[in-house]
Amino acid sequence: MSEMLTTLHDYFQHPFIRYALIVGLLIALCSSLLGVTLVMKRFSFIGDGLSHVAFGAMAVATVTGITNNMLIIMPVTIISAVLLLRTGNNTKIKGDAAVAMISVGALALGYMLMNIAARSGNGRT
Repeated sequence: MSEMLTTLHDYFQHPFIRYALIVGLLIALCSSLLGVTLVMKRFSFIGDGLSHVAFGAMAVATVTGITNNMLIIMPVTIISAVLLLRTGNNTKIKGDAAVAMISVGALALGYMLMNIAARSGNGRT
């Protein structure tokens, strides 16, 4: 038991570990508060969908040669989230169906751009 406490004490000497624990707790709190609301509004798929949107934005930033990818990724992902949550209930396609369409489209765009602009062979002969 004392070895385990010594090991934990050694881990928490690093600021990264302390910050990771704090951020993990904050994410858990936010997720528990928002999770129920998103599921009830049929947006349970939004986390996965926005990660695919971020991949598509990253592909666009990489192909265009932008060195700081976050200048493209964050605004595109935030705008996609706002548009999905704002218009998701007012259209014929609601909730997770809209998220899935955006997700697949962004993933396909990102994959296509990365393959077209690839400098090395990615399955091509």
